[in-house]
Amino acid sequence: MKIGFIGSGKMALALAQGIVRQNVATPSDLLITSPNDGSQDVFLSKFPPNTVHWTSDNAEVARAADLILIAVKPQVINDVLPQLRAASANKLVVSIAAGISLTKLESALDKRARVVRCMPNTPVLVGAGACAYALGRNATPQDDALVMKLLSAGGFASRVEEKQINAVTATSGSGPAYVFYFIEAMITAGIKQGLSKELARELAIQTTIGSALMVRETKLEPSALADAVKSPKGTTIAACEILETEQWREILVKAIAAAKKRADELGAA
Repeated sequence: MKIGFIGSGKMALALAQGIVRQNVATPSDLLITSPNDGSQDVFLSKFPPNTVHWTSDNAEVARAADLILIAVKPQVINDVLPQLRAASANKLVVSIAAGISLTKLESALDKRARVVRCMPNTPVLVGAGACAYALGRNATPQDDALVMKLLSAGGFASRVEEKQINAVTATSGSGPAYVFYFIEAMITAGIKQGLSKELARELAIQTTIGSALMVRETKLEPSALADAVKSPKGTTIAACEILETEQWREILVKAIAAAKKRADELGAA
């Protein structure tokens, strides 16, 4: 199966590497497009030489691909979709463009295109992504199974109603950035308290990984696990009082709401 990536940015690369790593496809099955500005070099450098086919012609890749994966910024989607229209008939077209609705995609592509809208996140690059997708009007059960297989190659995947996709975008699509900020803050704090940068980094990373695994494995509420760490008049209580006073929880909720609002705006543009 030939997979045509329209766009060769970070998310396209992360998905492609996950797909190849899990043996869903080989590098020679991949076709990518990007402007002839050198932006494709990073993508191509991650695979054996002369395996992935590159061109700046979106229509060429759409014609050659069995599955078209749209991985461009939402701001340029209106320029890209007409280039894919003729070749999209009876093909599976998967879009990861944030905020762009199935209705918009289906109206711009051939009416026989089988469209799926999805939102992955960058941890697919290491096989630990979180992805959700919604099926368009022509998508078949076979398409559903194939998309689930492709996205599961990069981690967790779930089918949702389209009305949930922008919330997914705000929660998990943008979510790695929130976690990276948190880890960076822990590293900075550790250094300020006298730890080496290397040790502070490893402690912050492992604490984040271990805590997430505890939530998954114990199936307990995060608040219950947090309470288990606290002891009266202890160090954790002292830290958590500062977090609550600074309203860190409310700040994160507001940040995710802002991301959701922006996804809605991109879809309306």
